[in-house]
Amino acid sequence: IVTSVTLQLALYFNTMFSALYFVVTLGEILQKMINLEFKSSLNRAMIVPVFVFWSGAEIPRFYFGYVGNLNERVPQMSAFLLTTLFPQLPSILYLTVVQEHKFPFDQIAGYMMLALLLLEMVVGYNALRALIRRKTAQFYRLCQDEEETRGLINS
Repeated sequence: IVTSVTLQLALYFNTMFSALYFVVTLGEILQKMINLEFKSSLNRAMIVPVFVFWSGAEIPRFYFGYVGNLNERVPQMSAFLLTTLFPQLPSILYLTVVQEHKFPFDQIAGYMMLALLLLEMVVGYNALRALIRRKTAQFYRLCQDEEETRGLINS
């Protein structure tokens, strides 16, 4: 078994924190759109699509992470790492650093989300490497067993 307990814990805590982040950030964005003036129309136009893009990709990303790690599936683990790298990382970077009006929660929670994403990327990459090594070893063993079986039949 090459399931990563560290990755599973990071996914669990990120799932709980993402639910809180979603609710609070949604309220903040609504507050910003209604009550604050934006100097840049681009910043005003970007904040909602970036948030929607982030929240829309978060559920499949968690699904890929849980299934890939617990069921030891290489395609799902790869999809998890790719969805962590894009769109999640750029979206959180925008919501934390680039947006025009930043509330204290934006920066504090944003940096916590970035830390969790980076942790998941590092641990997920190591888990994926171990998983690929194991699947490759299983494939080689299967090939050797098949060759031995053919050798016994042909003899």
